[in-house]
Amino acid sequence: MEVELSAAERRDLERREQFERIVTAARKKVLSSISKQRKLIKNLHGDLEKHGDPETWKRYGDLLLANVHNAVREGNAIKVTDYFDERTPVIEIEGDSNKPLNEIAESYFRLYTKARNGKAMISQRIAAAEAALKSAGELMAHLEAAIEAGDAEFISSIVAPKQKVTEVKRKKKTDVEFNGARKFVSSDGFEILVGKKAVDNDFLTFRVARSLDTWMHAADFPGSHVVIRNPNRKEIPQLTLHQAARLAAFYSDARKLDKAAVNYTLKKFVNKPKRSAPGLVSMSSFKTLYVETTIPGEIDNR
Repeated sequence: MEVELSAAERRDLERREQFERIVTAARKKVLSSISKQRKLIKNLHGDLEKHGDPETWKRYGDLLLANVHNAVREGNAIKVTDYFDERTPVIEIEGDSNKPLNEIAESYFRLYTKARNGKAMISQRIAAAEAALKSAGELMAHLEAAIEAGDAEFISSIVAPKQKVTEVKRKKKTDVEFNGARKFVSSDGFEILVGKKAVDNDFLTFRVARSLDTWMHAADFPGSHVVIRNPNRKEIPQLTLHQAARLAAFYSDARKLDKAAVNYTLKKFVNKPKRSAPGLVSMSSFKTLYVETTIPGEIDNR
């Protein structure tokens, strides 16, 4: 025989069921974040291992050049004297038997540059992922305490957090209207503009961008100009730099590669050579990032 619940009892039951639902959703969300960061850290360590030791590649390149006249070649094995070891032993370095030693040395120097840049970038991403993993672990501890205390408000804030206020500046009448760029917002709230065509690139760089905005372009490949707007003249966070650099790599001919180099600088260091073709610029100073050639899934596409 069913016992009919009173109105107060039904409301109490509904509250308990609702509480269990948000607890389940909050735990699932935090555990998913922990799993995601652990997987990312594992993959990044794998990427780091694939790059190899940059100092080893540089050492091989230097030894090949130092032994260019006395190296002994046996198929793809090159025997050289290791002048970096005080015992000066003879070691073997792998190299294509059809290529001259100087070309093989250059290939090792390219591996060195790629590994050095990749190691710096990946190390930064590992540090960020480890920090995110630590934060997620702390959040799980707070969540369990909130469940014990019956703090539904805190638990609900995990399931549906407040929208983050972005750094995107409201348009002023003096701002140039421009439709020739794709628009994104980074995880840190910075607006990122990506030129669509060569003429759009020129307009974006020299009419829209301000002197302290950050400017980017894929190194050695045709592609879009990318601008990180910085109206408040803040330091651009590393995560935003990497997200914008990945956009620059993707919207260029380098996107067929797994990873690519992207040059970046302040817009004030970007110049337009006289009578140069649309989109062509020169930089008086720049730095380089080595990034994946995919669009970051965590940015907002507007």
